[in-house]
Amino acid sequence: MVSDPSLSFKHAFVTGATGIVGVPLCRKLAEKSAKVTAFSRSAGVFEFPAGVEGVGGDILDKKSLRAATENSDVIFHVAAAVHGSAKSSEEFERVNVLGTENVIEIAKEIGAKLVYVSSVNVAGFRSGELEDPYAATKSQAESLVEEAASAGLDAVVVRPATVFGAEPGRAGLIVDRLLSGSLKILPAPSRMISPVWSDDLADALIAAGNTGDRGSVYTVAGPSMTTGEFVASVCRARGLSKPLLSMPAWMIAIPLQIAWWLKGVTQLTPPVSIESLLHGSTHDGSRASQDLGIEYTPIEKIFS
Repeated sequence: MVSDPSLSFKHAFVTGATGIVGVPLCRKLAEKSAKVTAFSRSAGVFEFPAGVEGVGGDILDKKSLRAATENSDVIFHVAAAVHGSAKSSEEFERVNVLGTENVIEIAKEIGAKLVYVSSVNVAGFRSGELEDPYAATKSQAESLVEEAASAGLDAVVVRPATVFGAEPGRAGLIVDRLLSGSLKILPAPSRMISPVWSDDLADALIAAGNTGDRGSVYTVAGPSMTTGEFVASVCRARGLSKPLLSMPAWMIAIPLQIAWWLKGVTQLTPPVSIESLLHGSTHDGSRASQDLGIEYTPIEKIFS
């Protein structure tokens, strides 16, 4: 198998390989004939495409992580604890900070380039708009990558905005419920977002691994719109019925705040923070589009 001559790497290692970003990333890397090692706690039971080797493991287990990265020349660090998957601030810190420390250490040991998948929430945290555990720990992890890059590691940071997919089960909360027909009430339809398709993000990550400059931070974000406009576009393109009702952000804020107060008892972390709900999440992805040579696919084309 001959690798795409446009690629500067031959063997890609992907953490979080079975998630909404990892799956299209592994597929696109394999389509370019790169050797791909897909690392995830569920990799042993996941069916990857031809050319992708699934390896089960945990980024907190440095020994298994080190063994799995053997001969890799680029590491795409996608794995993270997110709202809805982590039950405590300590879990966010273990996965997002300690896990990233492990990945950085191994990238240094084997001389691999590191592409770290961060979040636009880091910008919100650093500006004082967001204070939740996810934003805080992603900011800490990004700082570790930035320090490593300053010390000589070939590392770049990619900050995706609101990521969605088109594959049922890995499309994100709202799109998954739209595709299944279970979204009857649309929350916060006026909330502004900058949605980016997971396949477009995968293209951006590959480009960052190929030509991204050491120490650079790329914000990958599609055109900004309201959540209502996004949902309407998906429904038009796929021929789906729109949600029957909508609920403004102010009506969601109180029960959401209560859910955050009770998360220590319920062991359930809400899928969004109060600050994010009220402030929205709009970002400019034009520089990443230009610098990485990617385009943002129109929603109508994705779901048609």
